[in-house]
Amino acid sequence: MPSYTWIKHLFQTSYENNTGLHCFEQVTIFLTGVMFLSSARKFPNMAEILCPNCDAEIELDDDASGLFECPFCDQEFEWKGESVETDAQSYNATPIDGIKAMSHGMHGLGGLMAIIGLFSGWIVIGDFAKITPFGATIEFFGISASMGWFSMFGEGEALLAIFGIIFMILVLIAVCSQIIHIVYRITVHMVDSGNLEVSAKMEFRAYKYRWHTSLIALCSSIAAYLLAQIGSLISIGTDGGFPRPSVFVILLLITMGTQFYFMNKELLSE
Repeated sequence: MPSYTWIKHLFQTSYENNTGLHCFEQVTIFLTGVMFLSSARKFPNMAEILCPNCDAEIELDDDASGLFECPFCDQEFEWKGESVETDAQSYNATPIDGIKAMSHGMHGLGGLMAIIGLFSGWIVIGDFAKITPFGATIEFFGISASMGWFSMFGEGEALLAIFGIIFMILVLIAVCSQIIHIVYRITVHMVDSGNLEVSAKMEFRAYKYRWHTSLIALCSSIAAYLLAQIGSLISIGTDGGFPRPSVFVILLLITMGTQFYFMNKELLSE
């Protein structure tokens, strides 16, 4: 919005140089100045906020306070002006500490392990078979053979295939949740450091849903392991050896649990 000083300078310039201007040009400058001045008085500085009911972006006067009605959801909300610091702003104002650094590291490690887990064995049966998110692999006398879950329907292993497909879906949910959490975490950190500018809605979502995505990754990983374990016991039994979790999946679950622990410690410290 042009300032009053700029408008004043425009008028002074037009007045001092009016001998070189046509009448039409002087009138044009005058009307332009009047429009700018009236708009400057009519529209004060605005603050963009998020409706606490529907998360829609709303513009209010930066010095406004009181009860307002959202034009999108018609619900009332209270706004106390920019003097009230939001949770996200409080988080951004806090420098990174040891808990946040550990949480960053554990979630990064968890993301890496979740991706590796897509191609690793979760359940080991004896010394010759393993269950992965995309099927079963058998190694015998140096010969390896793999079969996907969907292929097992035609081999008379429908029950194991059903367990395997649900197991695969849970692993994919865990991986996607972990990746989304890392994106949210990076977004909040970069906004905090001033290296990224995002909309108020995006910053609010990144701050709010960090806990949820970390929890979903943990719960989906645990559920995937338990389903694979139960499915192996029911469908294969213990003839070839008792199905047991691999070393990798034990480390994965420990990492997922640790990162969620630090996520809660991080929120408590904010």
